[in-house]
Amino acid sequence: MRALDLYRTLDQSDWEADALNAVGWFAARLGDFDTAREHCQAALTSHQHHHDHDGEAAALDSLGFIAHSTGDDRRAVEYYHRSLTLLRADGQSYQIAGTLDNVGHPHAALGQHAQAREVWREALRLYREQGRDADVERVQRQLDLLATTVDMYRGGPGPT
Repeated sequence: MRALDLYRTLDQSDWEADALNAVGWFAARLGDFDTAREHCQAALTSHQHHHDHDGEAAALDSLGFIAHSTGDDRRAVEYYHRSLTLLRADGQSYQIAGTLDNVGHPHAALGQHAQAREVWREALRLYREQGRDADVERVQRQLDLLATTVDMYRGGPGPT
């Protein structure tokens, strides 16, 4: 919050927008979703006003996390896919991997297993290319769990 106040005092709107998103992100991680949503939405508006596509993508990713965390998975998918559109246009493969990883969760929650599998496979490929081994292992576990869940739902082999 101090950084946000400082950027406002200095009239640094681009840094202020980044700080708004950071405050919102940390509020969301602490479970204060109303504060998080308010700050991230303000960040999104500012980034859009200043045509800052990287900042806009980050704010949309944060809003996707907030929406998923509060059970609004359809909106989460929309936010994440809007973020992906911006990231892909700018060739931001590092951020694309994380957002693909993120959007798989609301897809899975909505029962959109094929979409979850598709985005997680793409995230897995990018994580491997980037040497992000811990992320590779985590996403592989997500894919394995999804396969097990789908098999159980269909009456397939699943765990014994």
